[in-house]
Amino acid sequence: MRITSPRLFVATLALSIVSISCGGGDDAIGGNSSTRLSDEAFCAKIMVLNEQTSSDSPNPSPNPKEMLEMLTVIQDMTKVAPTAELQEALEAYTPLLEEMSKLDQDDPEAFATAISTLFTPEVMKAAEVLDAYTTDVCGIEDGSASSSPPTS
Repeated sequence: MRITSPRLFVATLALSIVSISCGGGDDAIGGNSSTRLSDEAFCAKIMVLNEQTSSDSPNPSPNPKEMLEMLTVIQDMTKVAPTAELQEALEAYTPLLEEMSKLDQDDPEAFATAISTLFTPEVMKAAEVLDAYTTDVCGIEDGSASSSPPTS
């Protein structure tokens, strides 16, 4: 299976968004320890998404329905993320995806505003957290052709 680097995964997520247009306890973002996946199971989900985003040809003009589908994927991943920090990182993408799903693709100013949202401190921190998790926990290395997900 072809696995791309974590930065590419995060960049693909960000580019998917562009092209369409630590706090609390265990319950910080609505998930709790009983609904969270293990690192191994969560990494497997990431690898499936990574493979899909690597093999799919990007749609140059995704529609609002496709943005809402991406939002649903992110929300589902947020609910089962193994840690509160990872939940917060995924949650940071929700407002961006909601905004992009309502974007008038014929309005360059609205598009520019939406793109600038990719570079907010919250989204940048979220990208760093996701990058660290995919590298350190899932074993997806920059430029690697394979990965070594956790075995426990």
